[in-house]
This record gives sequence, C-alpha cells and structure tokens, in this order.
Amino acid sequence: MNNFLKHNDWARDPAFNHFWRHYDFSNQWIKQHTDASRQVQMQMVQRDNLSTEQCFSDSEEPEVIERLSRCEIYSEIENEESDIEEMSEEMKAFFAKTQEHRQKLKEQRAAEKRKEGQSSSKSQEEYVNVDKISIRGRIEQSTDHRNASAEFIAKREKAKKDYGESATKILAMESTLAMKFESEYSQNPQLWPNIPFRF
Repeated sequence: MNNFLKHNDWARDPAFNHFWRHYDFSNQWIKQHTDASRQVQMQMVQRDNLSTEQCFSDSEEPEVIERLSRCEIYSEIENEESDIEEMSEEMKAFFAKTQEHRQKLKEQRAAEKRKEGQSSSKSQEEYVNVDKISIRGRIEQSTDHRNASAEFIAKREKAKKDYGESATKILAMESTLAMKFESEYSQNPQLWPNIPFRF
C-alpha cells in the first residue's frame, strides 16, 4: 500500500484521507475475521482429532467448502505483497482534470463570497426606514448609467434559454401583468392593511 501512495501523488491528496481510513479499517476487519475463522476451524479440528484436510474432504456441505475457499483467498491476499498495478495514463488524466475542475470551482466560490461580502458591506452602510421604501422595493441610488436596452436584451435571452419557444408568450404575460399593476397603482389604492384592526 505504501508503494502505491509513494508512486501516486494524487492518492496523497487530503481529499482522499477519508477513503484511506475506510480502506485501512476494512483491511483490519478482514484480517480479524480471517483470524477468528481460522481459530474456530482449528478448534473444530482439534476437538475431532482430525487433520484439516480430512475434516474438509469428508464433509460434503457446501457451506464448509465455501468457507474454506474464502479462507484460502484471504490467506493469499495476506501473503501477497501489496503490489497494486500502476494506473493507466487515461485514469491519471481523469484524476488530474477532476482536481483542476475542483480547484476552479473553489476559486469561483471564493470570488463569489468576496463579491457578496463587498455588496453586503455596501448595503449595510446605508439604512432606509420602512416607511421610505416604495411599493416597487428599495431603490438604490447609483452613479452608474443604466442601459435599459441591454437589460431588456439580456432578459429576453435568459427567457429564451429558460423557456425555449414559449419565451415570447411568457414575456408578454409578464408585461401585461406589469401594465395592470401600474394602472391599478396609478389610482392610489389603499395599501395594506386594507381592513382596520379592531381588537
């Protein structure tokens, strides 16, 4: 196992620590199970004063044969040196690409967090009372010039991407709803609570 870790840098990555701990735990369990099975079999043989070969050759039960074959397999595994085949170049390339993607994703998330931190610090600088917020929400004053046509084109492209052929129909429904809202709001309706509270 150490040879494998020595020759493969990717396997020593901390991301795989959980896997290697599980691997070691599984190997220990297999060894303990094999030892316990051997001890039970040896006790059975000693009790009957028979040799191991006689014990298993005389019994025709499939369970015993299966146990013996498993014990032989485990003993072969233990006796062999842990020579694991080298990984193919294709597999190495796959792991390298995966690691690269993880790194890019990590950097992207860090950049997003930094950006959110900056925007939240800007929004926390200025406090607006609730009674000053209009029906359209909080309007932030900005020195940046707003490009309405570019915003509309971006909205239309996003709708095409999200809704496909139905995009124009959905945008028309949105516009109709916005126009109805504006016409109702222009009549100065009573805002919530529209019923008096009487306790």
